Amino acid sequence: MAKLVLPGLFLLYAAFALLREATAGENRQPAVQSETLLRTGSSWDGEPYKSYPAGQPELSILKITLAPHTELEWHSHPIPNASYIVSGELTLERKKDGKKQRFVAGQALSETVDTVHRGVAGDEPVVLIVFYAGNSGTPLTQQLSR
Repeated sequence: MAKLVLPGLFLLYAAFALLREATAGENRQPAVQSETLLRTGSSWDGEPYKSYPAGQPELSILKITLAPHTELEWHSHPIPNASYIVSGELTLERKKDGKKQRFVAGQALSETVDTVHRGVAGDEPVVLIVFYAGNSGTPLTQQLSR
């Protein structure tokens, strides 16, 4: 009887070990994950991008935090840029016709170039990461003259 029990226990142990290894393999996350958040040739309002400015390229990344209900001044950007909303909600408004679009945490958006607009924060603080692709010496933002 002992001769039959030991091989049976060994087979049972081997089966559990294989099952455990297979299950662990299914639950592992890949070492690298990539998700495209935004790929576009136009800004959030549908205007196509024309070209990058000439000159020495310069990349800038800003973390911007807005208090609840903040209304940014009317402004424009002379260079292409994109934002990722980390938290909160932000409504963008185009000055020339009042067109608006709302963005929430987890969304990416492509900003306008040379179009006067503003952002308005919702009921919670807004945290966004903004990526600018310009050239050396060009401002990231231009305030509308009053």
